[in-house]
Amino acid sequence: MPDDVPISIDDPERDEGTIRARLMDELCKRQQNFDRDGGPQRWNVTDISQSSFPAFTSRQYLDRFIERYRNYSEYFNIDANDSIGLTDRGRRYCRDLER
Repeated sequence: MPDDVPISIDDPERDEGTIRARLMDELCKRQQNFDRDGGPQRWNVTDISQSSFPAFTSRQYLDRFIERYRNYSEYFNIDANDSIGLTDRGRRYCRDLER
């Protein structure tokens, strides 16, 4: 998703689409980096949020959409240590994007 898409706290549906697209873009980029260079395959949710959603200042607002997306997409999981990682389904999603 282009970085120039406006973010409107007043339009939750638009925000949800923006959050979903940017989250998966960031997770897929990090997975590609892992595939190429190794390193960690789980990442801190706060780091993901800061790099993907700097205009959103409320973590609670982000978490609402991320949790809903996690539940129905099953592309990633978040553990008790606040780290996020792609599931097998999420890695397939990323590979399909590359094609």
